[in-house]
Amino acid sequence: QFNGYDCGLWVLAQITAVLHGYDITNLREGDMPEFCHYLQSLVLSIPVPGK
Repeated sequence: QFNGYDCGLWVLAQITAVLHGYDITNLREGDMPEFCHYLQSLVLSIPVPGK
């Protein structure tokens, strides 16, 4: 991480790696926009009650 504002995204990347059976993530700074879109798609796929 080369900035001071997306450390939470890196934490989520590490959690994702562990949940998929890896010890660490091999993502790089340049991979974060794609990972962010991946997380967005997961969040948007959560069913919303009443819809």
